[in-house]
Amino acid sequence: MEILNKIFFITLIFFGATYFVFSQSEINLREAFKKSYDAEYQLKYQKAIDELTEVYDASSYELNLRLGWLNYKNNRWNESVTYYKKAIAKMPMSIEAKLGIVNALAGLDKWDEIIAMYRSILKIDPYHAIANYRLALIYYNRSDFGNSWKYLKNYINVYPFDFDGNSLAGWIKYSVGKKEEAIVFFRKALLVNPYDTSFNKVVGTNK
Repeated sequence: MEILNKIFFITLIFFGATYFVFSQSEINLREAFKKSYDAEYQLKYQKAIDELTEVYDASSYELNLRLGWLNYKNNRWNESVTYYKKAIAKMPMSIEAKLGIVNALAGLDKWDEIIAMYRSILKIDPYHAIANYRLALIYYNRSDFGNSWKYLKNYINVYPFDFDGNSLAGWIKYSVGKKEEAIVFFRKALLVNPYDTSFNKVVGTNK
């Protein structure tokens, strides 16, 4: 019985010590995040990064996500991509990490990778508004109006009274020679923003 009591006592000490270590680690992590947010608020991005590197754990989704964002804000796009990729590897279904990495990829002009990332988002959420709209915009700028319309349809089905969606829809239709359809979308866009003048040459006297 005495041996059992000793084992029980040792076990309590072990778990108590382990809990203290975990608690202290959690406190340090929260404090590091707090200091990082404070530094970011002051636009001191390197300091915000440094606060987190002191407690960095490569297996932490949260740290990698945050460091991806801060490095992007600090114009260190390659480092940002590296951290975001670690976050995505940790949480493959994370849309927030995928949306984060495209900002850094844009800074590096890696548009094919951006397209692949947006498509991976749509595999998770086929009607994700940002992914659909930005894919439509990318393809429009590449004069690939078929793919542009393919993705924009999903966007305007979800946001039928959105200015950007109707505006882009109008320009897609206009670009493929469907002026009457373009005018329909431009008129909707003008209901959202009656002061816009970018459609004047198309709408003309058809207002």
